[in-house]
Amino acid sequence: MNTETFVARDSKSALEKVKAKLGADALILSTVRSDAGVEISAISGGEVAMDTTRNHHNPSEKSVNDITLGYLDRELKALREVLYNALGERAWQEMAGKKPVLSAIEQRLFTLGLSKSGIEAVTSNIDVSVGLNNAWSGVLSNVMSAVDSADDAATKLGPAPKAIVGGTGSCRSLICRQLVTKCLQTSKPSQILVISATQDPSGALIDFCKREKVKRIHVNSMLEARLCLKRSGRRKKVIIETCDLIPALGMNDPIFDLFDDQELGIEVISVLPATHQAEILKSIDLHIKHLPISGAIISRVSDAVSLGAILDMFILTEIPLVGMSRQFDSVLQQVTSNGLIKLAKKLARERVEENRLVSMSSGYSKTA
Repeated sequence: MNTETFVARDSKSALEKVKAKLGADALILSTVRSDAGVEISAISGGEVAMDTTRNHHNPSEKSVNDITLGYLDRELKALREVLYNALGERAWQEMAGKKPVLSAIEQRLFTLGLSKSGIEAVTSNIDVSVGLNNAWSGVLSNVMSAVDSADDAATKLGPAPKAIVGGTGSCRSLICRQLVTKCLQTSKPSQILVISATQDPSGALIDFCKREKVKRIHVNSMLEARLCLKRSGRRKKVIIETCDLIPALGMNDPIFDLFDDQELGIEVISVLPATHQAEILKSIDLHIKHLPISGAIISRVSDAVSLGAILDMFILTEIPLVGMSRQFDSVLQQVTSNGLIKLAKKLARERVEENRLVSMSSGYSKTA
């Protein structure tokens, strides 16, 4: 067998060279780090197949076949290590004792990034006796049913003021601009009012309101924001840029002062950054769950590596999905439950492939 050597600045680049030259079925023999970067020795998978066929007619070459099997065994062990690390020891042991169909489904859901609670919620009524494909279709139907899409009214500015709550300041600023932009398609600038109820108002939102000739008022407290709302009455379509949440303060969080007067009819749009971990999103949900939340907007999807925590939120709560806020879009993007699942699958595939390449590289470095 002809061994070829590939050198690149990092493992990923070297593996890409291997794949381009020898194909996806190439076998890695060794990986060595040097001053020049990463050096990978590999052989073509097709060449191994020909050697294996030849071995049936030439027993003297059995040793070559043994070496090939050794390489395959090492690759399988590396793959098992990737799954073990991704799932965690406890999850791996739990799944090992379950029925094959249920185990396979839970592996897929773990790969999507769902938590144990989320997985239990969407698999509790699944009949695994119908086979993997049918059972998986049932699970996806459960996920889609759990993600409740809000109607168009949730994104329209109307008589009820809308407060953008949660996420980062840049997320809230972008969503405010996107909601106002949509409102300007049917309303005059004079009919819209933006209230910045934060110590650190967004410069981008300030510039936007000036450019679009939309009135904007900056207040230093939620009490002042309530007074502004009372003065404006129902004559304006109001959107409120709020401050950062402080869950550690509990009910003493200053943002709750905005909702002391229920007659104002303020509706909350919750911001769910896709980059946040599940624990953070859950703590925020518990912190504001008593507020009148009309729906949630997903933000920072372009920076996310998984949508598992986002799916968990919609599966385990009753918050409707309003839409998705992307940096270069002028208005919010409508997203269906099916579209959200497809995006989650795409990110999961990218993450698994990246982990596979990294694991292969580090595994071969140790055995070289």
